[in-house]
Amino acid sequence: MYGNVFYFSNINAIGGIETMFWMLARKYGDRDITVLYRTADPAQLRRMRELVRCVRFTGQRIRCRKAFFNYTIDIIDHVDADEYNLILHADYSASVYSYLKPPVHEKIDHYLAVSQVAADGFKALTGIEPAVIYNPFIVDKPRKVLRLISATRLTPEKGKARMELLAQALDAAGIPWRWDVYTNDRSGFRHPNITLRAPRLGILDDIADADYLVQLSDSEAYSYSIVEALAVGTPVIVTAIPVCEEMGIQDGVNAFVLPFDMSEIPVAQIYKGLKRFKYTPRPDRWPELLAPGASSWPEEKAQGVTAEAAVKFRDLKAELIREKGDRFPCSWERALDLEAKGLARLV
Repeated sequence: MYGNVFYFSNINAIGGIETMFWMLARKYGDRDITVLYRTADPAQLRRMRELVRCVRFTGQRIRCRKAFFNYTIDIIDHVDADEYNLILHADYSASVYSYLKPPVHEKIDHYLAVSQVAADGFKALTGIEPAVIYNPFIVDKPRKVLRLISATRLTPEKGKARMELLAQALDAAGIPWRWDVYTNDRSGFRHPNITLRAPRLGILDDIADADYLVQLSDSEAYSYSIVEALAVGTPVIVTAIPVCEEMGIQDGVNAFVLPFDMSEIPVAQIYKGLKRFKYTPRPDRWPELLAPGASSWPEEKAQGVTAEAAVKFRDLKAELIREKGDRFPCSWERALDLEAKGLARLV
């Protein structure tokens, strides 16, 4: 004979009811609690089994002191309980739940609403006044999420395999982390903590907001993303590429420099972080290489440019049809807009 049985028709991968019971099991797991279920998400079931007994319902008779039903009471005739309870997780009077009929059964001894709103809605429809119990809650101290960012191709020479090894090392250490990878490659990682994002021009704000920029290449002649990161105070995680010293990359100061075989990954130190640092990119020599003379482009751009229709299209601004090959004057901004839409090109 079980003590307290909580019945779930299905335990979902995510959901408020699953979170409610997880909190209840953590807070009151010293009581005799059994989860009874028909189907369940493996991950949810795994963490519940760490705390309470879990039994799959296959048509057997269930004997317990108290039975608690979540939403569904379809197996109530298979349960012999000293007390029957139905937990009301929804406001049945809300229009979004109009398709749900409030569950009422002659065996139910107590109706338990998770809020006063849920209780009032149930009473309005059934005339039964439930008790308000509220969901259990435990306040956990949140851990810092390590935020990584990369802008790279997911190819062997750019260190795709090393990126996978870094992800494995972070998982093995139990570190919470998220990794945004800006890339055109879509056949890359299959990891819930890695998000593949479409490249865009200018991600400096995102780099500045990350804990580390990661670049695990075989070699780099010059890496703009590394310089951008260091210039805004974001340290980097890089391989021991020959150009490190020349670019001002200092292990333990503004970077973690990893061996190419990834045999030593100081995940604890990476998670702890580095002290603030200052970084100044090496000066370039372009002033002495470029031909002298001021640019006339600002004045030319202000006067307008000539565009050529790439296809036949209706020019709404000019209120006419442009034939393919037609040339016409327009502003710089207008030309850029037409070019971006594939309608015209600059001449």
